[in-house]
Amino acid sequence: MTDFNIIGKIYFAPNTSDTELIEKAKLRLAENDVPREMIEINYNVQELEEGDLYISYDPPDLILRKVYAKTPSGFVKMKSIKSIKL
Repeated sequence: MTDFNIIGKIYFAPNTSDTELIEKAKLRLAENDVPREMIEINYNVQELEEGDLYISYDPPDLILRKVYAKTPSGFVKMKSIKSIKL
C-alpha cells in the first residue's frame, strides 16, 4: 500500500449490483496492493476525508483517486493516481 500512501478509508463505488464483478474487482485491487479487508462499498463521497482512497468502476477500468483536500463547505478534491484494467 506504500505506493498510494493511504492513511484513511478506502471507498469502492462499483456502480453495479453484480456481486461477481465486485468480487473480481476486489481481487484485482488486492493484486495491486490495496488491502482487501479495508475496502468498503460506499457511494457517499461526502464521508471522505483527506488521505482517503476513492475507487470507481468505469468499464473496463477501476479508477483510483486519492483525496487531497476537503473544503470547509464539504467539496471533496481528488486526484486520479492509477487505473487498473478489470
